[in-house]
Amino acid sequence: MPSRGNKRGEGITSEPKYPNKDVTHGVFSFGSSGFHIDNFQPATSKSLRKLLFPELLPTEQARRSASIEAAEKICEEWVIAQLQHYGIGFYPKIDHCKAKALLVTNVAHGMCDNVPPQVLSIKMNLKERYDAQMKDYYVDMEAYRTQQLPKRVARFEACMSPTEEAKCDPSLFLRKYFLDEKGDPDKAKTPGLLLLPGYQDTALALSGRTDRIPALHVADAGRGGAQNTMIIGWDRARVKGFSKQIDAEHNVTRAKHDWHTQMLRHHEYKTKLQSGAKTTRPFDRSNTCGIYIIHCQAVENDWPQLIQALRLRMIRGGRIGIFDLGIVTGLMVFAKSPRKVAKLVADGTWNSDRLDAVDDSDSEDGATADYYEYMNDIEYDLGDREGDIDDSSHSHRLYFQWRGYNTRTGEKQHDPSGRNTGYIQFEDHAAISFSGRLNIGFLGPEEVPFEGYKIPGLAGPLTMNWDALSHLASDQAKVPKHVW
Repeated sequence: MPSRGNKRGEGITSEPKYPNKDVTHGVFSFGSSGFHIDNFQPATSKSLRKLLFPELLPTEQARRSASIEAAEKICEEWVIAQLQHYGIGFYPKIDHCKAKALLVTNVAHGMCDNVPPQVLSIKMNLKERYDAQMKDYYVDMEAYRTQQLPKRVARFEACMSPTEEAKCDPSLFLRKYFLDEKGDPDKAKTPGLLLLPGYQDTALALSGRTDRIPALHVADAGRGGAQNTMIIGWDRARVKGFSKQIDAEHNVTRAKHDWHTQMLRHHEYKTKLQSGAKTTRPFDRSNTCGIYIIHCQAVENDWPQLIQALRLRMIRGGRIGIFDLGIVTGLMVFAKSPRKVAKLVADGTWNSDRLDAVDDSDSEDGATADYYEYMNDIEYDLGDREGDIDDSSHSHRLYFQWRGYNTRTGEKQHDPSGRNTGYIQFEDHAAISFSGRLNIGFLGPEEVPFEGYKIPGLAGPLTMNWDALSHLASDQAKVPKHVW
């Protein structure tokens, strides 16, 4: 106990402890959570009728809800506590079933409609004792704070920035920048926004106090930790807007950092591949299987925070691609000419799950080779036999059609007119990188250029459904989220 003088609050040498213990009288107690009997809260007469006679409630939903609540609450100790609260006599070692029957009988006969005077008197006496205990605590705490104020002010004034001040003493910080001498809001002190870079609001030390100041608003921005920034101001719209601006800047910075990290992976992969390269051979589309990180300037201009997430995953011997361009995601069907693409899409033979597992292997075993031969036969049947000969000047080029959906609006881009087209041109037969163009109507009438850079990783199976992206699919259909 802190030492005191003759008057309450004098001579306080240490911070008073909050009185956590309830004041008691037998089985009755009173504390911060109110009045209790043997740690159970007393039930009102209305609540007892609901719990003990749920079948009398007017609706099925109310009866079901009351039955569930009764099953959770009613136990032997709870029943005894209610009997004591309403002054109903019983034997000390009464059986649980008899105790419950006694409570049910008294409730049914209206004996629990009013709390007896002796119990009300105990409750009032306990409350007075608890209030006096809390009053003593607040007097002692105020005296302690008054004694400590000069030390707090000295530490506060030694701070070199608003962030340090907020960390040192949130109360003095708010008085300095947002309150007058009486502790009332003073917008003239700091009419604009106040930024606290690097501030972490541990245990709501600052935001918990600002909640009690009318019209003062706070928001966190950034990536948390040392990179967190707290924004405080009187204009809620400006506080929220600036928070979003900082978040966007952090997202762009993080996206650029992640992009550079992925490009390092690409260069390491390219170096390793080139160091073990064999003699030059013709372009083999199976080399395109794998994951490419995508750079698209059109997306970066409007959604710079998305650039680290752009991907193209080539599967099934380079015939199918799952792409994510941030604002649009979906599937691509590839072939060596636009006519072959259109025929593949119309035929639908490619949309088979035959040998999806080959894309999980970096080796070209017999099954993989058989599958590639099978797909080559399909393309030959759909194109070459009709004289659709590939342009030799674009021997490393693949054309495609795509379907997908807008990630912001959810609108399906099912391409009923066959305009969702494009191509990718690989740098060489190893297919380590490519440049390409594609048509995305909502990004403008011009073809959108993009580049791809291969990184280590297995292609994996097909995880999206072409038919689910068609104009015939329900607008409510869920497109499975693909996993990179």
